Amino acid sequence: MARILGSISRRIQLAAGRGRLVLATTSILIAALLWFMQGSAVGTSIGLKSPAQLHSYYIEQGYTMEALRAGNVQVPPVFITAVPEGWAKDLDVKQKKSLFFRTLLPLVLQVNKDILEDRARLAELQKRSSGGRDLSRDDHGWLRHLAERYDVIDLKDSDSRDFPTAAQLAKLTLRVDIIPPSLALSQGAIESAYALSRFAVEGNALFGQWHYGKGLKPEKQRQELGDYRIASFKTPIASVRGYAANLNTNPAYRPFREMRAVARSNDRVLHGNALVAGLKAYSERGVAYIDEVRGLIRVNGLSGTDTAELEDGPPIELRAGLF
Repeated sequence: MARILGSISRRIQLAAGRGRLVLATTSILIAALLWFMQGSAVGTSIGLKSPAQLHSYYIEQGYTMEALRAGNVQVPPVFITAVPEGWAKDLDVKQKKSLFFRTLLPLVLQVNKDILEDRARLAELQKRSSGGRDLSRDDHGWLRHLAERYDVIDLKDSDSRDFPTAAQLAKLTLRVDIIPPSLALSQGAIESAYALSRFAVEGNALFGQWHYGKGLKPEKQRQELGDYRIASFKTPIASVRGYAANLNTNPAYRPFREMRAVARSNDRVLHGNALVAGLKAYSERGVAYIDEVRGLIRVNGLSGTDTAELEDGPPIELRAGLF
């Protein structure tokens, strides 16, 4: 990372020497604004011309599959802004999987980090509310917005008038929690064919989420199921956020959330290999799908990612169309 930042610094100094400091600075500010609009602040924006260069960059950061399998690894905050078409061309299966997992993982960790920040504030407000202390206007507004976002209340309905009740806060606590990275990586690989599917390339759709009447239409749409589409997203991280929201709110995945809560209460690490049992409804294949997810986690040694953490520091944007 230091090498990249040093390169950027030298470019700015060179631009200044040629009388182009304002232009260089403006370009960086524009890049920062664009990434902020996508849901994150940007520290550095880089472009790579090939998968080999991306792999070399990861190696320089000590970011390897071996490190991920060992567990408790610090993951560099690198965020891809789009799925490049044909990104895995000329790669063998092992290389394709390695780059896919390492590129998706920072997005998953960032989404989980944001969820944990909400969860921590929720816990504090719940403690204050249960202790009979009044919430500030700002805290109450934030809590109502969170409850609406997680489908606990609808601000247009009467169920929001007495908010927050103890039952509503308990339901919200059950929903505002992370997705085990190993689960997200394995499901992303299955649902997007390692980001090689048409839906991944055209709509950054990594998890095969359905959306009726809007999105990318499957070529062989089953008419008896209605006008279902594959939900599309502006960026890959938006797809991850949508996936997390789906698992955290969809009534079909309540078993997953309840299993996760039990693991939390016992102070256990949230492992995808165990919690995928609560996602039988994710696929028509049911148990066979769960077995496939578990097999993918096992064969690729993804359990170690469940203890991975995102490095502190400014995020690095991998520009769209980097290959």
